[in-house]
Amino acid sequence: KASALVFFPDIRSACEAVIRLKPQPVAAVELLDRPALRSVQDKAGLPPVIKTLANEAAALLIEVRAATVDDLNARISTVHHALDGVSTIEPMQFSTDPATCEMYWKVRKGTFPSVGAMRKTGTTVLIEDVAFPIASLADATLDLQALLRQHGYHEAIIFGHALEGNLHFVFTQDFGDAAEVDRYARFMDDICKLVVEKYDGSLKAEHGTGRNMAPFVEMEWGKEAADLMRRIKGLFDPDSQLNPGVILNDNPKAHLENLKPMPAAEDIVDRCIECGFCEPLCPSHRLTLSPRQRIVSVRELSRRKVAGELPGTLAEDFAYMGMDTCAGCGLCSTACPVGIDTGDLTRRLRGRQMGDSLRSVNAWTGRNFGTLVKGSRLGLGVGHAVSGVLGDNFLARISGGAWKKHMPLPGKGPVAHETTGDPVVYFPTCGGRIFGPSDRDDAQLGDVIVQLLERAGYRAILPEGFDQLCCGQMLASKGMAAEADALSEKLEAALFAASDKGRLPIIMDASTCTARMQKQLAGRLKIYDFHEFAVDALLPRLHITPQQAPVALHINCSVRKDGSDAKLRTLLKACASEIIEPAGVTCCGFAGDRGFVVPELNQHALRHLHSALPANCACGVSTNRTCEIGLTAESGINYQSIAYLLEKCSRPGDFPC
Repeated sequence: KASALVFFPDIRSACEAVIRLKPQPVAAVELLDRPALRSVQDKAGLPPVIKTLANEAAALLIEVRAATVDDLNARISTVHHALDGVSTIEPMQFSTDPATCEMYWKVRKGTFPSVGAMRKTGTTVLIEDVAFPIASLADATLDLQALLRQHGYHEAIIFGHALEGNLHFVFTQDFGDAAEVDRYARFMDDICKLVVEKYDGSLKAEHGTGRNMAPFVEMEWGKEAADLMRRIKGLFDPDSQLNPGVILNDNPKAHLENLKPMPAAEDIVDRCIECGFCEPLCPSHRLTLSPRQRIVSVRELSRRKVAGELPGTLAEDFAYMGMDTCAGCGLCSTACPVGIDTGDLTRRLRGRQMGDSLRSVNAWTGRNFGTLVKGSRLGLGVGHAVSGVLGDNFLARISGGAWKKHMPLPGKGPVAHETTGDPVVYFPTCGGRIFGPSDRDDAQLGDVIVQLLERAGYRAILPEGFDQLCCGQMLASKGMAAEADALSEKLEAALFAASDKGRLPIIMDASTCTARMQKQLAGRLKIYDFHEFAVDALLPRLHITPQQAPVALHINCSVRKDGSDAKLRTLLKACASEIIEPAGVTCCGFAGDRGFVVPELNQHALRHLHSALPANCACGVSTNRTCEIGLTAESGINYQSIAYLLEKCSRPGDFPC
């Protein structure tokens, strides 16, 4: 595939290009008017010229596809020849770089939500799709722009599948004001006249008629055809039970009644237009609620509160379906065109609704973290003693699923040695200090990393009192931001001292914790996730003998969000000849303690994992200890930090991996 984002001085030039491209071997041609481009022009990676375009400018996003590179180049050449003589602002350039092409298309798909995100709180965003004959596309687009301005929809954008004459127009509307509804009614009347009477176009191009266009079906098709449709509908659905009022509706004001409110709820999510782009990435989607459904629920609870209505069972149901089973992973924000992280909403609501007794317990945890670590290790030891007698299944059953198969042994912190290597600071995070390996023959994670550092010629410096320290992530996930920040500040002070006031690099061994401290420190200290440091600083100093059997890779949420997945793959490629990255697995759903408290979330998120792994899979790797616990329990394959595989494959001598 190859894509080009081509800028034209005006709509007419862009539409002339569309007419020329129609008979050519192009896979897609997308039209964007200047307001559509303006709505996304601040997205990273777009050509700088986009911010300098005049108000009349437009763009085409063109894609060509072929089975071979030679055929692709031939088709690109054909497109260039077809557009000879058409005025463009810059010469047309196709890109075959997957990241560039993906960014172009992500921007195109993000225009609709971007407009919605900029709307006034309390208003909704509407999208319609109409179609015109290709020959009339330029005039029709200009008329449509003029009509939007005439009715005061100055924020509106137009984009569409130009090869088919299909145009989407997006605008914001306040349905809580009678005068605004009247304006909308006049606009819809004029739109239908423009499309049907002036251009003999279609009121719906690719999407269903819906309630908004149902009153205008007879206007478009004529009474005879509409009556025939009604007769056919009556034969199959005499009682009008199937989608009543949709497609066919004899009420001329159906599009102005029963309008859905979009009340203000929480500033974190008020920009959401409920587009649903977030849903495929959410681990609780189809178990309880998706991010979109969480936001809809919060809006309805807010509406009921303002209206003086009782929350009813919605509030009770939301406690489990909305908050308890939200992983808070934030992957939704990576798909959201405006970056809404529904996890932030969940954390806020958790903190707001936390009872005094639970808040006191969590606050005590923050003040006595070392005691919590010791108590957790003791609990793991007792659990293993009981499971040794009664079995894992019994213990899992009586603990409500909190006890897992292959539950880790109690962990402990590492021991650093006095060496002459290059000094680096290593902070072993609490996940690896509490949860040790699942196999008694395996070393503790901290000791593995210290050994790797020393093998590569580094000297590990451990922060003083590290076993009492935590980044605060566990409290932040519960909505206790202030208490979490206090833990972060205490850790920062210890890291500052250990790193000689920031001179030395700092390594952490859990991606979630690394991401939190990188955000908290905002560049004040140089902090690296282990896999990032390993690629840059360990691989050049180690001799690697790759593992021959397949290795499963799980890229956790923090790595996906911060974009360090490329380095993780680079590290694994050095250590494994065959990598299995199961499709359909995003967030594992363990989410710190969620895998213990609501184990069904972890099970649901990994429901496709086991079948995706080959029988000869040697092991699994990731970069978060709690994620690895859930992955191991659900797959039956031992998932560990990638540090274990790197240590195994870098042992001196001809070690057979």
